[in-house]
Order: sequence, then structure tokens, then C-alpha cells
Amino acid sequence: MFKKFGLKKKIILTVPIALISLEIFFGLIIGYLAGKFFSGKRQGQTGIVKSIIFNVGNYRLHLHHWIACSGALAFLSLFNFPAVFAHFSCGILGGLIFQGIFCYQDWYKIITKCSS
Repeated sequence: MFKKFGLKKKIILTVPIALISLEIFFGLIIGYLAGKFFSGKRQGQTGIVKSIIFNVGNYRLHLHHWIACSGALAFLSLFNFPAVFAHFSCGILGGLIFQGIFCYQDWYKIITKCSS
């Protein structure tokens, strides 16, 4: 399903957001492009910014960038972050979340068993 999710559909999804808020829209675009630039080009490849991976016993805990950005977005939402660029910041985090989920097929693999 995600392979069929082409660039044209990604662009069509952003049009309603642009009508709601230009700050969020531009934040989404910048966040998405930053995710494409700084993360690995393909699944399993190390990018400029390395993934956070913990080994716990026989398991690996992979904190994908979309998980970290989701936590930051939840923090901003819960505490009503009063910044001038609050919408823009939320847009950047949203763009990073979108890129992390829709550009990798292993986005849901958070806990995996270590290979022996």
C-alpha cells in the first residue's frame, strides 16, 4: 500500500493544510525535506543523524525519528507551548513524522529480537 503512495498523493494531502495555516504547511514541507536529507536513504541505512537503538537483553529497541517527534509534538500540545513559531514547530514535527512513516517499510518495527 505504501509503495503506491506516490509524490502526487503526498502533494494533494498538503493542500487542505495550506488552506488552514501557512505556518503549518511550510513547517510540514521543511520537516519532510529535513527528514529526507538527514535520515538514511533506504530502510536499514544509516543517515547523517544516526538512529537511537538500545540493546535490552536479546531485544533491540529502535526509537525511530517519527516516535521522537511524536513525543515532542505531544509535549508541545499538552503544555500549550507559547512560542511565536508554535504552528511552524508543530508543522516541522508533523513533516518529520510523515516522512518517517511513509518513506520506510519498517516504520512499525520498534522492538525486534537480536540476531545471534
